[in-house]
Amino acid sequence: MMEYALLEFQQQHPDIYIGGSVALILQGVIPYRVPKDIDIISPKRIHIYEIFGVNKPHHRISKRYRHSGFLFDLFINPNAQYVEYIYNGCALKLSPADEVYQWKLKDQNVNIEKHANDLKHYEKIKRDCS
Repeated sequence: MMEYALLEFQQQHPDIYIGGSVALILQGVIPYRVPKDIDIISPKRIHIYEIFGVNKPHHRISKRYRHSGFLFDLFINPNAQYVEYIYNGCALKLSPADEVYQWKLKDQNVNIEKHANDLKHYEKIKRDCS
């Protein structure tokens, strides 16, 4: 179900990539878990309300928006890269695992349990592949 929502999103927004834990799950880097949100990465400055075509609530600036039952978190990264993930013959643009890993290493993220678990899985895969 999530993959179909991502495919629909990606068809409407080909310049915005899927990042975070969802990208790691789809790349097989961490075990599947129900994500609490979907991180989206834009290499261009854009507001989340522009992405989803809704009017911004007065005096409210947010980088989060709930759409089709999913909570989307927007991050701007002018240096963002992507790798293609093929699902049912369609390509999704995902943040590379190394890029997600570097973001999760930031101090404010390491102390969050889900990020710490993701880092452990990523580091184990890196060790096993070396």
